[in-house]
Amino acid sequence: MRRTKAEAAETREGILVAAEQVFLERGVNQATLTEIATQAGVTRGAIYFHFHDKRDIFQAIIGRARFPQEEIMLQAACCNHPNPLNILEESIVAALELFATDERQQTIFIIINERCEYVGEFAPVIERLREVRRNVGSLFTGLLAIAERRGELSGEWTASTAAAVLLALVGGLLNEWLRSEKSFDLVACGGKAVHTMLRSLRAGTGAAGKAV
Repeated sequence: MRRTKAEAAETREGILVAAEQVFLERGVNQATLTEIATQAGVTRGAIYFHFHDKRDIFQAIIGRARFPQEEIMLQAACCNHPNPLNILEESIVAALELFATDERQQTIFIIINERCEYVGEFAPVIERLREVRRNVGSLFTGLLAIAERRGELSGEWTASTAAAVLLALVGGLLNEWLRSEKSFDLVACGGKAVHTMLRSLRAGTGAAGKAV
């Protein structure tokens, strides 16, 4: 029985890996179960043993993926730095470093952001992506709110607007790096961009002004 379960798990994993490749090449909406079965070297029946349909496969891929933004949350939880702005910088840079070396996560990121139209049967899938954005946005806002209460955040910003811009910066870096076929050093350039952004958020580094 143990061997049977192990073999079933191996088959399921093979289907997911094959689906990732097919989705990358063909796009999620255009890909077929037959193409996935062929890529995985299994029958359509084997696919139906593990998954209800193509959307179920896609949801499984998304469900087990660790998004770069989620890595930021994990890094922040492990950071012992007392300054919330430093926690943000260190966590984001660490997440960029991990993403830059994880080709599978890069593939999944491309599939999710460029290879799927979230309409029809795939419309509900986008909720997972929204959940990630909400969670990371809450982390950013929470840390920036601490900085704001301590007087460490520039008066030109509120915690919520600063969090929104920082979230957009991270997403933009990841997307542009992949779309440009890694034409720049994600860690070096990304780290510099994040450092510059956070420096502009610190109290005493920008022009005094009204919160935006």
